[in-house]
Amino acid sequence: MFMVLIPVIIPFFTSIGLSMSEIFLLQAIFGMVVATCEVPSGYICDLWGRKKTLLVGSFLIGCGHTYLLWSDSFSDLLVFEIFVAVGLSLVSGADISMMYDLLHESGNKDREVFSKTTANLQFFKTVGEASASIIGGLLALWSLRHVVVVEAFMGWALFVSACFLVEPTYEKMPKKEHKANIKKILKHLFQSDRLLLLIFMNLVLWGLGSFIAVWMYQKHWALAEIPIGYFGVLWAAYNLTVGVTGKLTPFIEKKLGITATLCVMGLLPIMGYFGFGFWVTWVGVVFGFLINMSRGITQVILKEALNWKTPSAFRATINSLVSLCFRGSFAVIGPIVGLAIDRYGLSAAFYGVGSMFILGFVVLLIPLILQFQKTQYSR
Repeated sequence: MFMVLIPVIIPFFTSIGLSMSEIFLLQAIFGMVVATCEVPSGYICDLWGRKKTLLVGSFLIGCGHTYLLWSDSFSDLLVFEIFVAVGLSLVSGADISMMYDLLHESGNKDREVFSKTTANLQFFKTVGEASASIIGGLLALWSLRHVVVVEAFMGWALFVSACFLVEPTYEKMPKKEHKANIKKILKHLFQSDRLLLLIFMNLVLWGLGSFIAVWMYQKHWALAEIPIGYFGVLWAAYNLTVGVTGKLTPFIEKKLGITATLCVMGLLPIMGYFGFGFWVTWVGVVFGFLINMSRGITQVILKEALNWKTPSAFRATINSLVSLCFRGSFAVIGPIVGLAIDRYGLSAAFYGVGSMFILGFVVLLIPLILQFQKTQYSR
């Protein structure tokens, strides 16, 4: 997660000559590539092993970041995005699955330990993002090209770290019964448990709640005439908000209960989007913290619940299915948001996305809350 380019990626893309429509189109293509590769890569991970999958994925990510050094057009950036997308599809799901497998291997059965470990993972990921954001913002004051050079160097850090991982033992599916394996996975997700299906759908929805905003923040900051040197600091502050909120989420849930915590998770991004749209100034920047607080809660409560209710034999595949639906949804919504920004302005786009999540709150989150209450879900 140590990506120095991310806090200034919109200025970098626009410096090459891309419009907001092209930027969102690029991300939509990225999402479609990830979505196409997600489930096969997750299934391969369950059959092949976590470490091997992480090694291949991180190698492709390193290659993609290196290619970025020579990218100066939309087509070049497309090659970069495809390399990283395929690599990310392999890494996605393998990392969280390895963590859960290691906890199971240690003989730990305490649900609270799994919840706190998920919160710790989220916290340290955001610390990586935050520290990279500050460095990226400072490098941008020097030159955007220097940001790309450091990004290329750090692109190989994931591969190096993956070399030192130790493969955990876990239950594996039969390697030659692919049809039966796929049928078993889909039946478990869509038929075995209504609560699991609602967790899955809400994880996709509220994951989009923060991801869509990621591609709108920097345009907002530019229109608010915030100096580019502050971009890294703001990005770091947003990411630390995710980490700290995630770290506190098990405590918050214990104090408020699952119903109130989920309501807060759903209301925060709605308030954030409307606040962003109304105040295209420093005041609007404050509302970004609300969106990132929601992300912190989402990535702990819903992701932990999903992995807890999923057998280790196909845990990576289920996590990849989440990413498939998430990326596929953004591939549809992203270009629409980009087009709305170019045609109707940033504020209108923020209002439109905020309205979408009001609908999501009613259609998906309320049924999840009712199902939690019905099953008397607790840690």
